[in-house]
Amino acid sequence: MKDQILRRNLDLSVEELVKENDQLKVDNKEYYKQVSKIDSRTAGWLRLLWFIPILGWVIYNALMSGRKSSKKYLDQVLPIKEKIAINEFQILYNEKIIEDK
Repeated sequence: MKDQILRRNLDLSVEELVKENDQLKVDNKEYYKQVSKIDSRTAGWLRLLWFIPILGWVIYNALMSGRKSSKKYLDQVLPIKEKIAINEFQILYNEKIIEDK
């Protein structure tokens, strides 16, 4: 299916490719907002540790790395990050087509 999308873009005009890139960038902003919301929910009360200068930062990073490697967190974030990666690849591919035209 991804090959069909890439082949289809070869036939598009430069203006259509630019519009598609703009739309993909807007979609990525929304995906990044979703990831940020999930991260803030994951951090929860741990953000209070930032009030303890250096020790709080060390504890915060240790606990957050554990939380971010949990299955619950990864099940929420990985599909979103996969969409971001696909969009970024599509943007790069479209820019290459624009340069060639």
